[in-house]
Amino acid sequence: MNVSLSYAARTWGIYAALVLMCLLFMSGASGSVILTILNIAVLLGFLLVAFNEGAYNGEKACTLAVSLEKQLKEGRVVDEKARRQVFSRKTGVLMLIICLLPFLFISALNLAVAPMYPEVETVQVEREKWTDPNEAADEIAYQPINPVNVIARLVYMPYVFTYEAVSKSTLNLLFLLYAFPMPLAAFIGYMMGPALRQKKLRDIALGKKRKMRNLKVNRQRKPRGPKAEV
Repeated sequence: MNVSLSYAARTWGIYAALVLMCLLFMSGASGSVILTILNIAVLLGFLLVAFNEGAYNGEKACTLAVSLEKQLKEGRVVDEKARRQVFSRKTGVLMLIICLLPFLFISALNLAVAPMYPEVETVQVEREKWTDPNEAADEIAYQPINPVNVIARLVYMPYVFTYEAVSKSTLNLLFLLYAFPMPLAAFIGYMMGPALRQKKLRDIALGKKRKMRNLKVNRQRKPRGPKAEV
């Protein structure tokens, strides 16, 4: 549980950095083609960071499992804390669930609260129609602010390029989907730990073979000195 929570916390940290970057530089992405493209590129980049973080954790956990197994065969005592950090699919699934929970909670709460704040159609009114400013103020209806929706929009700021492209009701549904990409990227990376370790071992073996081959070739090409005359 603690290991899965620590992995989820790292993913949250990566996502928090992404949200901060989008708040500072991408807040107007929905109205600009260049910013939209840049927004998508940054989002994909951070998803790759989350994947690499998960892959690193998974590969390291597999290496630790082999190391602990070797210690057991040698009759040495294995630390219980280290044993909990070895690769486990259960750890990966639990990490995914923990990481998803806060996102899904915000998305579901926003969807549940949305009917309390119905969309108000904005009608363009000619200024000449109003002769009395007080009358105009009475006629214009102000839509109340939905604080949950504001929080949801802040949380999913990395997807700000879609905010103006769809209706509010559709966006509320999309918030449910936006909860998944970052946790899934970390989860997939972690679950690829065994395959990445095998690839790493193959690369090391190939590197050793190339090194031995180069040494052999260089040894054969080494010039011999002149024979001594008798």
